[in-house]
Amino acid sequence: MLLAGAAVLALNLLVWGCHAYLPWRLATGEERGRRAWAAASLPALGLSAIATFALLRFDPDPAVAWALTGFADGSLAARSIVVATAGLALSDLLLVLGGARLGAREWRLAGVFGALGLAVQTWGAELLRIGWGPAPTPAGLLLGILLRLPLALAAAELLTGPPQRWTPAAGPALAAAWLLWPGALRRAMALDLLTLGAALALLLAARWVPPSLRRATGVAGLLLAVFFLARAAAVSAILGGGDVLPVELLAP
Repeated sequence: MLLAGAAVLALNLLVWGCHAYLPWRLATGEERGRRAWAAASLPALGLSAIATFALLRFDPDPAVAWALTGFADGSLAARSIVVATAGLALSDLLLVLGGARLGAREWRLAGVFGALGLAVQTWGAELLRIGWGPAPTPAGLLLGILLRLPLALAAAELLTGPPQRWTPAAGPALAAAWLLWPGALRRAMALDLLTLGAALALLLAARWVPPSLRRATGVAGLLLAVFFLARAAAVSAILGGGDVLPVELLAP
């Protein structure tokens, strides 16, 4: 399940990161790039949803912990994810139907929907990482969500070209997020700090190594970061300790 979780996490980072990143970049970009993303965006979103549902079918416990398994009777996070996904799908459909008639303003609006969708999806991803394990404070959860966003934007950045600002920012952001995790989880993952350190070093170095190696270095760092997060979810599930989750984090 560890490798499957890492694969789905990597896919979601790429798909949702692209929805937040590419419309802004393509707002004043060439028509060929716009057509390519308009054609790929909706199928990519569907693939992300299918992969996530398939993973949760085999390992539903993290979703059950945070009431992410239903819309009507689920938590606020569950309903927000459904609404964000539907809104993003509608935005993708408008990009397809609008074609060449859409200008920079409409593409930037799609970028706003993408950024909001990424924030909500990251909320859900962070809750799934915690599962029944040690839970953070509400402030710690919010900061953890914000600090995971650069990973998704770095994935989109590396898909479209060499690392720029988001790739070197993703490593320190993930390290800062780790500092907010409950002490029990951090102690249990002491050996995994080697993975986090390697990811941090590669992501920071990606912009400064020889140009021919920059993209590969960034991708390697991102994959290590994804594996570290997947390991955190697995260790959190083993630790447990979250049978009584904070009520304020489960608000309907």
